[in-house]
Amino acid sequence: MNKQELKHSRTVLEYLVMINELSYSGIGRELNITPQQFSDWIKKRRPIPQERLQALAQYFGVEETVLVDNHQYTKPLTTLAKIELHILLIEQKVAQLEAEGADEEDIEPYRQSKVKLQRERTDELRLARVAAVLQQGDERTDAIIDFVLNELETGRLEDLSRKLQKGEGPK
Repeated sequence: MNKQELKHSRTVLEYLVMINELSYSGIGRELNITPQQFSDWIKKRRPIPQERLQALAQYFGVEETVLVDNHQYTKPLTTLAKIELHILLIEQKVAQLEAEGADEEDIEPYRQSKVKLQRERTDELRLARVAAVLQQGDERTDAIIDFVLNELETGRLEDLSRKLQKGEGPK
């Protein structure tokens, strides 16, 4: 799996196949489904039937809700979904290592990666919130965001903090 392949992943299911370096036909043999059925699910041409969804979730070791939306179609692969998948996989690896009695020094890099990913998730959620606010199209909101960003970019954190406490800012 190369970076170019990862970039073109469009759904969570497709991404799981690639990061686990699996093939549609191999999964099909294991789960008794045709490669065409699997491809249809990945390309969102068909919803995933409940009994197949259960088998897929068990196969990949994830909850069904990780794989599909409310209409049983595979979820799109967003940056946030990718981060959450990696956190889940790290948690599974840590649990496996702990169960095997691995040394703490072997587990610690995974824990550090998880902390980094949690920070990325927080940042991604914050970006989504800002994007949602910007989509409202309110000029006052735009002015406030621009003001705050300007203060942050110029390193005037103390000034910004003081202005926010005093209720100062753009009018």
